[in-house]
Amino acid sequence: MKNTNGKLLQKNSLSLYHSINLSAIIEVLLLMGLGMLAIVIHARLRTPISIPGHQGLIFMAFLLAGRSLSKLPFASVLASIGAGLILLFPVLGFRDPFMGFSFLLPGLFLDIFYNIFPKQQKKLIFLTIIAGLAYMTVPVSRAIIHLFTGYPYGAFIKLGIPATIALWAAFGFCGGAAGSGISTIIKKFLAKKIK
Repeated sequence: MKNTNGKLLQKNSLSLYHSINLSAIIEVLLLMGLGMLAIVIHARLRTPISIPGHQGLIFMAFLLAGRSLSKLPFASVLASIGAGLILLFPVLGFRDPFMGFSFLLPGLFLDIFYNIFPKQQKKLIFLTIIAGLAYMTVPVSRAIIHLFTGYPYGAFIKLGIPATIALWAAFGFCGGAAGSGISTIIKKFLAKKIK
């Protein structure tokens, strides 16, 4: 369209701003939804294995896949916030009042170490290690809560604190490997779709 001088009007950058803003909002909501989905799956798949931390395979797979696929520097924290928000509703059957806080820590840990070491972000061994260490923050925080408040955690009573922490770390490692694989498959699929 031309203005009164006969020159073409400049393109409005406001529409570009809105599309970038909308995509960021959608990405934030998807990451939070990923965390919520991980907790809903955790609640619905109450397997009677009696091994502490076995749900970390699913939780860390979702968390690391979201972290690896997102460009946002705080992607894991957003997924953990989504998990914490869904834990506020008592309909899922969780009785731990500190669970929302405990599940915020893996996302925080994962984002910190993912952003500190940008050259390592594509290496499977690095992602697996930080996922295991990140998931290990849940029983560590529970041990601290237990020591200060006396809130009983059955896994500590049954296996002791060191064994419980080690099992949570092991399942976090496995979940990290799965999440890294999932994100690699999705990236390759999207690269083929774009071509």
